[in-house]
Amino acid sequence: MIATCRKELTERLFEGKAHGEAFISKQSLERQGERVVVRFDLASGEGRSLAGTCIFRDGKLFDIK
Repeated sequence: MIATCRKELTERLFEGKAHGEAFISKQSLERQGERVVVRFDLASGEGRSLAGTCIFRDGKLFDIK
């Protein structure tokens, strides 16, 4: 779930353009029954940053905010 969320948020951070590595500056994982909420703050060496939340239900990505 963490790898899936990081991949999705990294794609949004760089908007499909060539890029270097994105680093996780903050991470949390919260289980709520069948629902898992993963929160990330990502940063790149280029000075870009993005915060996002991935919601998983039954082990599958359900929503990204």
